[in-house]
Amino acid sequence: MTSRWVIFCSIIDNFGDIGVCWRLARQLVHEHQRDVELWVDDWSALSGFMAAQAPRTDNTPLFREQVLAGVCIRHWHKPWQALPATDQHIASADVIVEAFGCELPASVKQAMSHANRPLLWLNFEYLSAEGWVKECHGLPSLQNLSPLVKKFFFFPGFEQGTGGLLREAALISQHQQWQQEERALRQRLLQSAGLSERLRDADVLLVSLFSYDTPALASWLDSLQANAHPVVCFVPQGKSLAALARCLAKDQLVPGEIAQAGALTVVAIPFGSQTDYDQLLSLCDLNVVRGEDSFVRAQWAARPMIWHIYPQDDGVHLHKLEAFERLYLDGLSPDAANAWRAFSNGWNQGEDCRELWHYLRPQLSGLQVHARKWQKKLAAMPDLSANLVNFETLTKLSAHP
Repeated sequence: MTSRWVIFCSIIDNFGDIGVCWRLARQLVHEHQRDVELWVDDWSALSGFMAAQAPRTDNTPLFREQVLAGVCIRHWHKPWQALPATDQHIASADVIVEAFGCELPASVKQAMSHANRPLLWLNFEYLSAEGWVKECHGLPSLQNLSPLVKKFFFFPGFEQGTGGLLREAALISQHQQWQQEERALRQRLLQSAGLSERLRDADVLLVSLFSYDTPALASWLDSLQANAHPVVCFVPQGKSLAALARCLAKDQLVPGEIAQAGALTVVAIPFGSQTDYDQLLSLCDLNVVRGEDSFVRAQWAARPMIWHIYPQDDGVHLHKLEAFERLYLDGLSPDAANAWRAFSNGWNQGEDCRELWHYLRPQLSGLQVHARKWQKKLAAMPDLSANLVNFETLTKLSAHP
């Protein structure tokens, strides 16, 4: 009999948290034959996210309990309003996952204290490249619910000895196929955006922008406008689009709208499916990404990228950024590494990026080669979902020697 997993997800920042949890839940079902329940608190945000993943022609709302792509999605009411039978149902799962440190409801933990068989409880943490991650990954988390309930920390990561990164079995081959058809797909992308034939025939630099607000954006846009070659920037609906509209002195930009300034053409696109976004990353010459989900997907796309890490008031995020830079830039030529690091740090610290872009732009071809090597290095390791399933198996074996 297949094991049953329960994942709790609290949507905090846009769609990053649910994006990771949805990918994980779907992969556990389709590649590892697990039964998965995904409990989500912000139902309005979830409905918007799921509408982009699987559009419904009848415009019916997302039911409070619904099976999509084999995953049972349920509403996590806050405050928790479940019946005791629901708590007991959750507590009888084989694996319970607290995604990104969200706190389980008290009555669920109370039901877990009466477990009559082994239960694996995972504190699924945020992704980090810091050295301590390898030391903390897989460590037990002490709790006094029941001897049958074992809790552990599970850390995604970029190195052996961590939980790895989410990667579907066919993802690398899918990117390879897109990039083999790159010329035709890029032309189709530009044509579907409604761009002129003149621009479609030009030697265009394609860029995607999905970032947080930063003072660096305005200066970078100035550089793109003054570029010697045309630049097309695709910006999904959301915070990035609103910030970019302000930089271009527009009240707003809406999906489907095109704005032009000098050599720069901005294409506002709707919030699309995860597959559509993967393809966009695969076809662009540079991807500016943020948070965790788009950050990881950009690395699988094997294209040059800039990571806008989630800013924290105490500056801790810059230490996390530096840790990733040490890993990512290893083996890159000094000129390219210095240009990438300078632009990355400038972008994340809100500096003027005009001159920084001047030095980064000529390095994109070398960064393209490096991005491919980095993708292959990551792909040589087991993916996150496989590591989770293996962790479940090893835990069961240790519980029944």
